[in-house]
Amino acid sequence: MTVEELNNELKSLGVSDNRYYLNGLYGSTNDDNKIALTIKKGKYLIEYEVYYRERGERYSSQTFATEKEACEYLLNSIQEELTIEKVQQIIGLDGMTVNERLYVTGLIDEFDKAKKKNKARAAQILRILRVDVPSIKKILK
Repeated sequence: MTVEELNNELKSLGVSDNRYYLNGLYGSTNDDNKIALTIKKGKYLIEYEVYYRERGERYSSQTFATEKEACEYLLNSIQEELTIEKVQQIIGLDGMTVNERLYVTGLIDEFDKAKKKNKARAAQILRILRVDVPSIKKILK
């Protein structure tokens, strides 16, 4: 995945430009209060850094050797944020079955796709929905 492909994927997910910064090429014009990806010259190779900037300070900084790894990490981080936001809006989630939780949060289609193609994302969705680990293992088996 390239930075351009990442931007296209974020657009297809409906993520606002104001939520991310991609080295000044895509997204917001600045990296303050956003998840950001910057490309810089390292000692020997190009480095890709993903971080969150708040009040001028960088947090959760991760450096990657490849563009693909950095883009996938940033995409996963934003998907996780979006999923958490959906779940936080639901009242009475703990009294629901797993299918009810997936349906009411609007995550059922995404989960079904992830279950077939991306088990890590499917497990992430279930964890955010507060499904216990033994149940997650059974569901993803």
